[in-house]
Amino acid sequence: MKHELKKTLVLLPLVAALAACGGGGGDGSPVDTTRSADGAGTGQPATDGDTKDTPATPTTPATPAVVELFHISPRGTTARYLLLGTSLQSTGALETLEQQPTGGVVAMNAHTLTGPDLSVADIAGDETFAQGRWAKGTALAAGSTSTLGGARNAAYHYVVHLPASHLPAGGTLRCDAGTFTRPSVISNPSAPALGVATGSAALSFNDAGAVVDVSLTATAGHRTGTVSTTGRTIAPGASAVTGNFFSQGDGMMLTLGDSGNGKFRIIAAYEVTAGGDAAYRGIATFLCAR
Repeated sequence: MKHELKKTLVLLPLVAALAACGGGGGDGSPVDTTRSADGAGTGQPATDGDTKDTPATPTTPATPAVVELFHISPRGTTARYLLLGTSLQSTGALETLEQQPTGGVVAMNAHTLTGPDLSVADIAGDETFAQGRWAKGTALAAGSTSTLGGARNAAYHYVVHLPASHLPAGGTLRCDAGTFTRPSVISNPSAPALGVATGSAALSFNDAGAVVDVSLTATAGHRTGTVSTTGRTIAPGASAVTGNFFSQGDGMMLTLGDSGNGKFRIIAAYEVTAGGDAAYRGIATFLCAR
């Protein structure tokens, strides 16, 4: 790990809808905040001065980008969603879902992406999760409408997943290299609009729940920044917040998804300052198994 976030861990029960949050990730901060704001980690770094993303073609390709479409409510399980924008952090119970045949999610409850040329990038998923980035179209999120695909390429990052409400009493799992949306800039008009994310994660269990280590690095042009944490405990059905994630500063919101057959997925929504002068946001997930 390049550094350890020094803010105190916050354990928060996931709730279906939360109010706007103006403070940091301290005790009592809500998990769900609505504050008016290609492939997994395979995109090339944007260079300084880049202002546009290259969205996927809106026509349906012959082969979906996911293993299987997400199952919103298997065996009575209530799915969850997380939507991250320039100044938006929204999470809660997933009541309705619209997913394209290619795997891109274009509606989560009242949050929607529409338009004849809409584009969902960084698509990944299977029956237990779906992940991506709204890159082009008309986004309606938290009651506000914005046009994506313009000069600064405003974006929304999302993940939907099945919650991990039952955890092992002990043991250690090995996590994969991660699946990432391309981080999008939320400050500094001279910084590249998009970067590339990499990272690593570890997962173990004890009587208190899941214990995670996560390190994420965003690179955009010559700018690089890392956010990390070690030994963070996530109780069943809860999330953990590190740093100043809820007050538009470096940090993460961590939760755990159930991928079936004893596998779990670490989900990290994050913000990181790259190069000391540009903040980027994105979502990373890590599949962990024996």
